[in-house]
Amino acid sequence: MERRARREPELPAIVVSTAATIRRPVLPAYGQVLRHHRWGAGLLFVTLFAATLAATLVPTPVYRATALIDANGGTVLPLTRTLAQRVLDRLEPGQELWLAPPIDVARLMAAGIARVRRVLGLPVLDEPSAPIADAERAIDVLLAGAAVAPRADTSLVEVSFTSPSPRLAAEVANALAEEYVVQAVGGAASSGERWRGVLERELQVTREALAHAGEALEAFRRDNPALPEDPRDSLEYRKLADLNDALTRAQSRRMEKEALHKQVTSGNPGLLSQVVSNQVVAGLATEVAKLEAERARLGEGAGGRMQAQIDALRRELRTAQEALADTVRADFEAAKKQEALLTQAVQTQRAVVGDLGQRAVEANLLKAQVDATRERYERLLARVKEAPGGAEARLIDRAAAPRWPSHPRPLLDLALALGMGSLGSLAYAAMKRRRDRPLKTVEDVERSVGFEVLAVFPLFREKRTNGRAVRVAPELVAAEAPGSAAAEAVAKLRAALFHASPAGPPQRLLVTSARLREGKTCVASNLAVALAAAGRRVVLVDCDFRRPRLHRVFRQEGGQGATNFLTGAADLPSLLRKTDYGVDVLPAGTLPDEPAALIDSTAMASLLDELSRRYDYVVIDAPPVLGQADAPLLARLAGGVVLVVRAGETHSEAVAAAFGRLRTLRARVLGVVLNAVRGAAIGASARPPLPMLHDAR
Repeated sequence: MERRARREPELPAIVVSTAATIRRPVLPAYGQVLRHHRWGAGLLFVTLFAATLAATLVPTPVYRATALIDANGGTVLPLTRTLAQRVLDRLEPGQELWLAPPIDVARLMAAGIARVRRVLGLPVLDEPSAPIADAERAIDVLLAGAAVAPRADTSLVEVSFTSPSPRLAAEVANALAEEYVVQAVGGAASSGERWRGVLERELQVTREALAHAGEALEAFRRDNPALPEDPRDSLEYRKLADLNDALTRAQSRRMEKEALHKQVTSGNPGLLSQVVSNQVVAGLATEVAKLEAERARLGEGAGGRMQAQIDALRRELRTAQEALADTVRADFEAAKKQEALLTQAVQTQRAVVGDLGQRAVEANLLKAQVDATRERYERLLARVKEAPGGAEARLIDRAAAPRWPSHPRPLLDLALALGMGSLGSLAYAAMKRRRDRPLKTVEDVERSVGFEVLAVFPLFREKRTNGRAVRVAPELVAAEAPGSAAAEAVAKLRAALFHASPAGPPQRLLVTSARLREGKTCVASNLAVALAAAGRRVVLVDCDFRRPRLHRVFRQEGGQGATNFLTGAADLPSLLRKTDYGVDVLPAGTLPDEPAALIDSTAMASLLDELSRRYDYVVIDAPPVLGQADAPLLARLAGGVVLVVRAGETHSEAVAAAFGRLRTLRARVLGVVLNAVRGAAIGASARPPLPMLHDAR
């Protein structure tokens, strides 16, 4: 039955103006998490702050003194145990005890007493000598605290030493620098001379190799005086090209003569006369033709007198034709012989040119060897000229006793402790925010994605009557459990859509979700039943061509449906299914290979237009938005989109991405249905069923 088409009402869709409404700033979100978990974050901050501060302030303060050396282009030498031993020998008695932990208290007191007696001018008693093991450990400690580091892009070298005593740090640093200068100056000359000798010996070997390579190249050139660098410039190469041209022309002549020879051997002298132009043959043939014509004109009376003349001319013509055939045969044989001679000459010349190319390659290899050896010789010669005979290092800045320890640094350590505590708190907030990411409440949805929640569907449970569980399909709860909390949620969704605009809800309503298993089919089915209960003509279309379910929900045959209409295999009236709930259902039909192509076709628009003329409302059960292009393509054809979000499972990033895809295609997003919210269930209710809105417009 034909219905009057309704004009789609202009519905003010909820559109997000900026991306900030979907992606909230990160720091405020972390601030909210910190306020919510302030006790845990505060405890973590205090723990990390105290641990970091204790780890940096508890160790004994150490001081770092640095002396500066000008190496004057010399090589930076490593610190050796011999140099460390010379530094220990220069220290005053007792100072080396700082370098041999654990400290022997008795020897330390004896060293102190000896120093006091020396200051007072009293005789010094024999001081206890450190064991050999302590001396070795002192060298190890000295080398561990010492450092030699060159400054970038300069000839300066820093010699540093770190010690709990600032005075000892300066003295050891200066002693290290002085001994380092002595070691550098003493070894620079000998090392420079040794290096120069190595370079000169390598230079001599390279010079001899260059001479041998040059002699080999000259000998080869003497043996091959006329050898060009490029074989293509040689006389032999040009001769080969000329022979090739001559051979090509000889082959052409031979083929022409061969064609004439075949005419001769065919046994048709007349055809030969036509092929070969010969004046004698042509003249005789003309005379024979004239006499025969004259005899024919005069008749039988004169024929006898002219026959003898005609026979004589024919014999002469045949003799001329045979002579011409002999000439053609001779020309053909001569052409073949000339072609054979030229072919042999070309092969011989090719061998000559090949040998010439091989010798040219050998000459180029010898020349390349000479060039490479000469280049290496020039590089070595330059290095020999630049090699220094020696370098003179000098101490340019002595180390002074530092006033402040290099470690720990209270201000820096305090800042480090504050930073570690803050980073730990932020990491704690990030972990909590990551764990709390799924949307659970209406406030979560509206705060995270910036869209209105149209209705809240409770978590489905079995209905109980007289203590017995009664199976109720969640997709049909609006009709089968009218007094339940779920039915009330469906009625609220219907009322929200009716009051969204003075013109009522859009005629085409598309129900979708961000991902699978969020309850979009449940919401679409209940919404269609609720609209039908309000006295509207409603059709429920299963456009999920990948995982259709509506035919099972309404216990209908699903073999034929929307896809069959889109492909032209069936007409629309035969595909519509009546149900017991006042809703007509159009199943998905045969599953197609390319669902997106069918949805994006003009047939889909025609289908929705035809359904809009037949029904008051067209409710579309669409596939999820993310993962495929079906739902966004359908959203362009719908008057409004309702997005289903499953509480506690759907993440805000997925919802934001779904809204972004819909907004890109300028789809009208009416709002969100929060599904499977805990705290309510489908059960028997003492309240009467909610009244259906028969006219909300």
